[in-house]
Amino acid sequence: MNKFFVLSALTIPAMLWASQPLEDALQPSAVKVAQQRGASELGCPAATTEVISKHAVEEPQTNGWYEFPRRAEYTIAVSGCGKRTTYLVGCNKFKSACEAGPVPTSTGSATPRQLADELQPDAVNAAQQRGAKDLACPATTAKVTRQETIMEGQTTGWGAEAPHRAVYAVRVKGCGKQTAYLVECDTGKKGCATAGSQQSQTGSQGPQLADELQPAAVQAAQERGSKELACPAATARVNRKETIEEAQTTGWYELPYRALYTITIAGCGKQTSYLVACNKKENRCAAGSPRSG
Repeated sequence: MNKFFVLSALTIPAMLWASQPLEDALQPSAVKVAQQRGASELGCPAATTEVISKHAVEEPQTNGWYEFPRRAEYTIAVSGCGKRTTYLVGCNKFKSACEAGPVPTSTGSATPRQLADELQPDAVNAAQQRGAKDLACPATTAKVTRQETIMEGQTTGWGAEAPHRAVYAVRVKGCGKQTAYLVECDTGKKGCATAGSQQSQTGSQGPQLADELQPAAVQAAQERGSKELACPAATARVNRKETIEEAQTTGWYELPYRALYTITIAGCGKQTSYLVACNKKENRCAAGSPRSG
């Protein structure tokens, strides 16, 4: 059933949005709308809920100033009367409403989720180090708002390549300032690379690379989203795009060759989003597997 249940979020005091993370502030409304839909569809008024995952959705950064998230997404399980179902719930603090819809079918397994968990400390460390430098604040704190394992394509003729990369959205705060980064970690490389809103050393090279690789990133996200949403007509929207600045270790400036994107796919009354990693040297882009546990 693809209908959506809608619940007003006006019961959450506006002051909460300034004092706690958005995904925490909107959670009560998300839980309530999931419980209402679950109780109706399961035929069980006493159904209970469990929040499996939650994250704030990063807004497009287009004007040079960090735009705070206004939306949050939740995966919520509803159980009761010997039955169980799961919903993807989206809340928007400005529209004062939450919607509960079906969870997109995922082809991922436990292994990709474990990889993202395994590499998370390195991603946090990389973002925190860059944030401390960019914010001129040694005492920064970092929070992962989203993490995904990149599902590699079939390139060898022996089936799909085992995952070896993970991508993260990390928020860094300190000294009254805040910024956010997209971070890519690779088990085959030492350390993790950060991509942010800072301009590269060559001036326009970074933004040009992200623009150059964007069509391939959109195609990768749209192909996966169309399949998981079971909606061939699904459309894509790029929320954010950043170029990764490569580590300079040889004395010669190494041009960027990687870019990261957050892309929302919507269609047939459903919606999901992906972190997408593109590599110009390898001439390919791959979409992540959203964490569900």
